[in-house]
Amino acid sequence: MTPPDTHRSGAPPPLDRLPDPRTRREWAALYLASALKTGGAGSLDEVERFCFFIGYARSGHTLVATLLNAHPDAVIAHELDAVRYVRHRFRRSQLFSLLLQRDRQFGEMGRTWSGYQYQVPGQSQGSYEHLRVIGDKRARSSVLQLADDPGLLDRFRRTVGVPIRVIHVTRNPFDNIATEARRQRMTLTEATEWYGHICRAVAIVRPLLAPDELLDVAYEDFVQDTAPTLAALCRFVGLEVEQTYLDDCAGLVWQAPRRSRDSACWSPDERRGVERLIETYEVLHGYRADGCPPVGPEGRVGPDV
Repeated sequence: MTPPDTHRSGAPPPLDRLPDPRTRREWAALYLASALKTGGAGSLDEVERFCFFIGYARSGHTLVATLLNAHPDAVIAHELDAVRYVRHRFRRSQLFSLLLQRDRQFGEMGRTWSGYQYQVPGQSQGSYEHLRVIGDKRARSSVLQLADDPGLLDRFRRTVGVPIRVIHVTRNPFDNIATEARRQRMTLTEATEWYGHICRAVAIVRPLLAPDELLDVAYEDFVQDTAPTLAALCRFVGLEVEQTYLDDCAGLVWQAPRRSRDSACWSPDERRGVERLIETYEVLHGYRADGCPPVGPEGRVGPDV
């Protein structure tokens, strides 16, 4: 059996659900509540960078964000969807307060998500010494919204009021697509089409970012060589690191990423569809099927391994 990307929790996972406003009434109530209560105002004055993610589902963003969140001078909230809050015209103090609240909520859930445990023993999840970096992990939603309304990026910069740092994590598209097909009960063709939609959004947003605002990270490199890659990520967002922090974070990570592609049965057309995306988008160059099992029935996804 291929090991998972992070250690599984021994306890049954809680429901993978956090509060998520949907209706106008819910948005209005949250706006009012966050305007009346913006806790930790003093600590927000120390913030120097805002970090968020763009990219694809099932690419390892949760793990990368978790390890940054374990830094004593950072809070990277779990899937608040900061871009959406800026789109709804929340102010800086409201957004930052909600990010801190979101991190507390995730801590109350035991930092367990999709059956995986994201607690880093010995490090600063749920607390911080000096809040120098704040941010959010909601890669797919962020990039789709920004691609749909590119002007939203400048509004985001104005709202957060500090330099932004954007992390774009890539993973072998065959793995992304196989996992998405299985979890969303799609055919591989349908999952490939959806993945292509996100690729197009990424291609729109990347040129809107300055060179010092964007960092590309290959998930395979991150899990195979975690400490130096994490150190580079910390430098990118403006954090200093100590070796104990790097060692503790690296201890959470299996040294081989899960190869979801091996659990799917790919037809020739399905493989060619993914290969066309790899050829089209420069950020995916270098990925390949490598080790996918022999061709199986059209669109059938095999069991997870």
